[in-house]
Amino acid sequence: MKFISSLFGRMFIGAWLTAILMVFLAVYITHFREFGDPRQKDRWEGAELFREITDNLRISRRHGPEHFHHWLERLPADLQERIYALDHSGHELLNRPIPQSMAPLIAALNFRNREEHALVDKKPTIGFFVPQRGGDSLRVVFIAGRSKEELLVRFLLNNFWPILVLATLASGLACYFLARYLSKPLDNLRVASRRVAAGDLGYRVTPVLKGHSLELGELAADFDSMTAQLQESMAEQRRLIKDVSHELRSPLARLQVALGIARQKNVGALDPELDKIGKAADYLEDIIADILSLPVNSNDDRPLDDVVEVNSLLQALTEELQDEAQAQGVQFALRQGEREFLVATRGSSLTAALENILRNSIKYSPRGSAVELTVTAQPEQRCRIQVIDAGSGVPETELEAIFRPFYRTDEARTRESGGFGLGLAIAQRTVVQHGGVITAFNPKHAGLGISIELPLLDDAF
Repeated sequence: MKFISSLFGRMFIGAWLTAILMVFLAVYITHFREFGDPRQKDRWEGAELFREITDNLRISRRHGPEHFHHWLERLPADLQERIYALDHSGHELLNRPIPQSMAPLIAALNFRNREEHALVDKKPTIGFFVPQRGGDSLRVVFIAGRSKEELLVRFLLNNFWPILVLATLASGLACYFLARYLSKPLDNLRVASRRVAAGDLGYRVTPVLKGHSLELGELAADFDSMTAQLQESMAEQRRLIKDVSHELRSPLARLQVALGIARQKNVGALDPELDKIGKAADYLEDIIADILSLPVNSNDDRPLDDVVEVNSLLQALTEELQDEAQAQGVQFALRQGEREFLVATRGSSLTAALENILRNSIKYSPRGSAVELTVTAQPEQRCRIQVIDAGSGVPETELEAIFRPFYRTDEARTRESGGFGLGLAIAQRTVVQHGGVITAFNPKHAGLGISIELPLLDDAF
């Protein structure tokens, strides 16, 4: 059913049935014209009967019409229906009525026209005029074959399976390549749109569709122009955010200095207000730091020139965040893998991403709960890291959206609990740059789960 509902399947089946129908129509038209001439010997069914008729007509010239009458009486009924004989007075020898469609042919037979070919009821028919002794004569009409429609039906019935098999194979092969040729560009466009939707704005479809029709070439050019403009616009947007963030650091630094000087003056009445200003400045500093952590280009080609062991990294992170977790009344439950998992990395980028995920898990877990960390081996030289908190989770419809920059769920809008929506975005881009995949899910009887799959170095096995 999936094949039939696809564009390729519909094009293939439609073209295939059309081609088979055209083969049968070609056979019909060819034989229709071939059987149009009543004088064609190939159309006659009774060659032996024709010779027997002519032999008996020669004999009847010497012995009279009675000989032909006796011979005609001895024929089987199906053959008698194909032969009509009239004496000189127009009386049929077997007392049968003459078909009206046969009258013109009989009328055309005379001493000067002793043999005539015609179609009687669309059947090839031959008429003979045979002079007899004593001035008598005999007119004989012989229906030599069947109508062209009957012959075509018989031809198709007798050769139906060979025609069907040959037509099916030949047309099926031709239609397969035709449908493949027509649907392949659409498949390429579908792949391109998915890659662009996944964030690969540098992908271009024009080289793939090179050599196809003008319309598809123009569509590919328009698609590439759209993605190029989108890529440039997003790059400009990221650069603008980073430039603004850099510019904000200078007044923020001056604000921190002024805040420190104000605190040194020991004005007790202003301490609550200074604390609020300090918290706002720290919050702004965190935002700027996270924005500057976002890469300007999603396709970061810098090499992964360092190596980290996943079990040791998670062990170190849980020990480092132990005080923060205890302050929130949360514990870590770490289940490490049974062997080393070596992953290629760059600097502390992977460490920062995992730390961000662990901090989120601590933030959203209620007091007295635990954050579960699991490291397991996966096929194809990969490992999986799962972090599951005990919070309220995320709606299923928002599991993909939480990785977008500045996105926060309805339950995390406040500044105290929701942050500003950059942690998971940074983590996702970091994991992608490491050749991995990060996903979010809602585990049973728990809060939010984050799953990270990373490729391992060969030395890990």
